[in-house]
Amino acid sequence: MRTTLDGSSARGLAALRRLAAPRPALERCELCAAPTADDHQHLVDPENRRLLCVCDACAILFDHSGVTRYRRAPRDSRQVDALEDAVWNSLGIPIGLAFFFRSSVSNRIVAVYPSPGGPTETTVEEEFPALSTVAPDVEALLINRTRGARDYYVVPIDQCYKLIGIIRRHWTGFSGGDELWEHVGRFFDSLRSDARPERSGGHV
Repeated sequence: MRTTLDGSSARGLAALRRLAAPRPALERCELCAAPTADDHQHLVDPENRRLLCVCDACAILFDHSGVTRYRRAPRDSRQVDALEDAVWNSLGIPIGLAFFFRSSVSNRIVAVYPSPGGPTETTVEEEFPALSTVAPDVEALLINRTRGARDYYVVPIDQCYKLIGIIRRHWTGFSGGDELWEHVGRFFDSLRSDARPERSGGHV
């Protein structure tokens, strides 16, 4: 398997940077303008690679199936089996931290990983089994193999952008710096405590 830069990468990276930008202190629903809670829900706009912050009342008007323009990001995360080293190595990701999601617009698997210049996006040319249970656009396979970790989760896509925001705020130097990886470690500690195990028979 190989990853290659896609022709729409510039557009996708611009969307990533916008999504990871700091949010205002008081957020409002982007559909009805009502105040939103800190732990508010998100809608995904697959066409424009955009997240919308929404209140619970607006969120329940949407589901994950893509019947409408927006899709509601799920709330639950689940732990999945480890990816074989040979499969991971074949992806050519230069750092042990990345997330993968399927874009319904391009019908491709998109991989995003951090770098000194910000989030880097590539497309994965071949399917691999770990993505078989990941819902297009609204979920991602999040993998952390940094510093001896072996974390594999299917998570709501907004959690991945939250992680990108953490990385953007704390990255220093070429490798990120110890402070960054402490924050990343706490992010995965929280994810580990909240995620449910994959049902028996779910393999990657």
